[in-house]
Amino acid sequence: MIVGQEEVMARLYKIGAGAAAVGAIHILTLLLSWYIESNGKVVAALVGYVFPESLIFSVAGGLMAGIGLLIAYVVKRVIVTKLVIGALAVIGGVLALFSPLYIYFHHILELGIRGYPDIGFFAAIFTGIVQIGVGALALLTPTKREIIPTAAPEITPTPAFEPAPTPPPRTTPRTRRPRGPATARIVPATDIEEATCSICYEPVKPEDAVKCSACGAIFHRGCIDTWVSLNGTCPVCKAVIVG
Repeated sequence: MIVGQEEVMARLYKIGAGAAAVGAIHILTLLLSWYIESNGKVVAALVGYVFPESLIFSVAGGLMAGIGLLIAYVVKRVIVTKLVIGALAVIGGVLALFSPLYIYFHHILELGIRGYPDIGFFAAIFTGIVQIGVGALALLTPTKREIIPTAAPEITPTPAFEPAPTPPPRTTPRTRRPRGPATARIVPATDIEEATCSICYEPVKPEDAVKCSACGAIFHRGCIDTWVSLNGTCPVCKAVIVG
């Protein structure tokens, strides 16, 4: 898939806007009760902003993502946008996460305040973790464009010269073979000395030789009689044998 620079910038801006929104929600957790103090008789809710450290860390951490988004909007370069949004969101998330943990371990446990963490404490931790995750997502967003190579169009080689068209073959007029007479007779061939039968191709003796009156082909009498009885024509000129 081809990812353009504009699409990458749009993704980074969305991630930066999400990190800024999470940072703003973390700042609002300062208005919630972070800890419930109880000595058995008196119950008091300690909100997040009453501790100077939590106020500084949470506000700084929550504003980091928004500052990174503003810087990226001014620079408008992919690599810088990625690094600024991702790095400031992660740093802000670390500060936001450090804020409730520092208050709990440094103030609550060391001072020995009796009670238990309230919803604001857990909300501050959760938003800090989410802000770190969103910043990491920005840092892991690929910025290189993936280009799918397209196949080069097939080029058909052009011949140096075009051969002349082959002329159609010339048809020569057929010469009509002269047709023999429609009928013929088998007559004795007494005027021959040596001949070969046109049917069996064996020598023919003068006393046994006959011929076709139309074409003069020589046959054995037995051969031509058998042929005529089956076909009725001369085997050479195809004349119809009569008589």
